[in-house]
Amino acid sequence: MIDLRHTRAIRTFALLLPLICATLASAQDNVTRYTGPFTITGIVVEGNKTTKERVIIREMMVREGDTLRTSDQIYYLLERSRQNVVNMALFNSVRIVPTYLNEHGIFITITVSERWFYWPTPIFKYSDPNFNTWWLTKDFRRVYWGAFLYRYNMRGRNETLYAKVQLGYTKEFALRYRFPFIDKKQKVGMAFGAGYTTQDEITIGTVNNKRLFLKIPGQSTRNEWKADVEATLRPGFDMKHTFRLGFVSAHVLDTVPRTTDTYFGKGQTQEKYFSAGYMFSYDARDSKIYPRSGYYADCRIDRYGLGFGGQNEPGITTVVGTLLRSWRVGERWSFGGSARGKATIGPPPPYYNQVALGYDDYVRGYEYSVLDGEHFVLGKANALWALLKPHEYIWEQMKSENFRTLSLAIYLNAFVDAGYAWNAHFAPERNRLSNDWQYSYGIGINVLTIYDQIMRVEYTINRQEQSAFYLHFAQPF
Repeated sequence: MIDLRHTRAIRTFALLLPLICATLASAQDNVTRYTGPFTITGIVVEGNKTTKERVIIREMMVREGDTLRTSDQIYYLLERSRQNVVNMALFNSVRIVPTYLNEHGIFITITVSERWFYWPTPIFKYSDPNFNTWWLTKDFRRVYWGAFLYRYNMRGRNETLYAKVQLGYTKEFALRYRFPFIDKKQKVGMAFGAGYTTQDEITIGTVNNKRLFLKIPGQSTRNEWKADVEATLRPGFDMKHTFRLGFVSAHVLDTVPRTTDTYFGKGQTQEKYFSAGYMFSYDARDSKIYPRSGYYADCRIDRYGLGFGGQNEPGITTVVGTLLRSWRVGERWSFGGSARGKATIGPPPPYYNQVALGYDDYVRGYEYSVLDGEHFVLGKANALWALLKPHEYIWEQMKSENFRTLSLAIYLNAFVDAGYAWNAHFAPERNRLSNDWQYSYGIGINVLTIYDQIMRVEYTINRQEQSAFYLHFAQPF
């Protein structure tokens, strides 16, 4: 038997459906016809179980009560705000949605999915400059092992506690705490830390751009203590000033100066000094982890030796500058380039205090080489095509919300690199790659996934026509 009540309900809905559709269409037309100005009537944050709301609001480029002229301005500022919140690295996903209340009023809803903030992580890492160099020997005696303890987002204020216990090839014990802000306006921050490191084997030089090692069996060849304190000022969203004061005390066995007189210089077995530094950075990238649009620039000046460490202070000043630019030219295509350089001012630096190309900064295709020097320049260019555009997958079966959102993106990459290291003091006659331009080109595939994990597999050909596949776990810039 047919229920008459259901029949009436269906008939009523059928009669009202055209009116409902017309009303929605009219509302949509009104939204599209709104020309502004618009006032932000309110901002609400959802999904933040640990993170303080004001920490998220700090990254917004609009505030309650702000008046904006056009819809285009609103969507531009909201997208930049979303990128700021994402770059805090506290959330798996971030969505910012404006709701038009009327022709002049907008309400903004920020929805976040928090990450897991406790990371007791085992350490198992190679001691060589990169994975590829270690893979040549696969020597497990040259491996670190131990444990990290990261506690991100302490007190819900984006503060970070870092503790490290590392054994194996290099023994290291360290502790660090970072406050992104310590004032009510959330502009002044602070960080401090200290650590102790001891090594049985150290690098004392290079021959043919390969590292020379010195090891005293059964003894610690080098011990060092480090401590520093930083103060930061962030007057705007993209601009940051960092002031740093540090202390280093390093000691080596007397075998080291007998083997090489450039390690600390003047045949010294120890180096003790204070350092001071300043860094200015401007970061307007869409992503700090893997940028596809925007730009970044920084300049860092460090003075090693302030006159309190005696005659064995290095007494040098280094200036390092970086410029990065990325352009998104379509849904899948983007281009990027970077330039980086370092200059050392003062007397010839001890080997302990010099770093040029071959470690954090390197020309792709020269992963097996170290280019010592006092100065260097490095340029990189990339062309990216998204084989799989960034996408979030919701794993409903996962009980923990911290791991329920899975992200994945895959890019094809074509690149060109070039670099030059000036080496006047560290056996330049025995290291032919220094004091000359080195360049390379190649193709690769980059995979980005959950918790900002990156894997790059690249096939590279360098100036010496050496070609190989290389594996990396960080962005190339």
